[in-house]
Amino acid sequence: MTLPLVSIAIPAYKHAHFIEACLASVCAQTYPELELVLIDDGSPDDTLEVARRYLEPRQDRFRRIVLERRDNQGVSANSNACIEACQGEWVHLLGSDDVLHSEKVAHIQQAITGWNIPDLALVHADADFIDANGQSVTRTAQLPRPPAGPDRNAWQWLFMDRHSIINPTIALHRKTFLAIGGFDRNLALEDMDCWLRLSVGHAIARVPEVLASYRKHPGNSLRRRVKMLGAQFQTFAKFLDANPGLISEDDIRQQFRKYVRRFWRRIRKLRPWYLPMVLVAMGRSHLATPQADDYRRIGNILDKAAS
Repeated sequence: MTLPLVSIAIPAYKHAHFIEACLASVCAQTYPELELVLIDDGSPDDTLEVARRYLEPRQDRFRRIVLERRDNQGVSANSNACIEACQGEWVHLLGSDDVLHSEKVAHIQQAITGWNIPDLALVHADADFIDANGQSVTRTAQLPRPPAGPDRNAWQWLFMDRHSIINPTIALHRKTFLAIGGFDRNLALEDMDCWLRLSVGHAIARVPEVLASYRKHPGNSLRRRVKMLGAQFQTFAKFLDANPGLISEDDIRQQFRKYVRRFWRRIRKLRPWYLPMVLVAMGRSHLATPQADDYRRIGNILDKAAS
């Protein structure tokens, strides 16, 4: 019996040094029926040329290969284009600097078949971490992981930041992803926003195995951390606007105070005069439930500080 086609989508950008290791991990998958869609987002280096040279003698590994270069449009637009170009029902989205373990596709597809859930939209697993040289990175604190198996209320732990979805481990149901509009190219934290939107009305499931390696890069500057925190505030504001009443008022208050504390840790060296605003926001959150505009206001401050 022929197994169903599974797609691997790689939105590539400026990873000429890493793309060969990424592609080698795709070619090493034990699942036989694969297609590969790689779109280079106008890289200033030779990412696409390295990918083409590596794949040329390995074309028989795949039922179909798409290799393209487009003008730079950003990670969200390029990821959407990659997934739209795929033909498989399930798409394993992979960053061009990350690597898969050899059983990743096979084990996730086996789990999808076993669950047999019509509204399943996203499957994720666990990951280890590697550095720029591919060496294992030991984390001092283990990431808390959500329960194994399908979950139709994943929005609860995603919004409360109790657990995370590690991107190189995911598989997306292509039609469901496209039906919700894919990644929002107006947001810097496009993945969190998309996972939240998928989790409302669809099941998200975890396979409790380490099936990919996430590459940690040096040079994560304070400015970038400020930008990403601002994106989190904007993402939560969008979610609250779209889903009034879904999150309990107590949970919103608790989560808002947690993120205001993070805001102050990030901003105090850049904008120490925001301390009174922080104290007022914390105090008000005990008296009234923060609204989307409260999140958006702090997100805008972080956006300006990061620019």
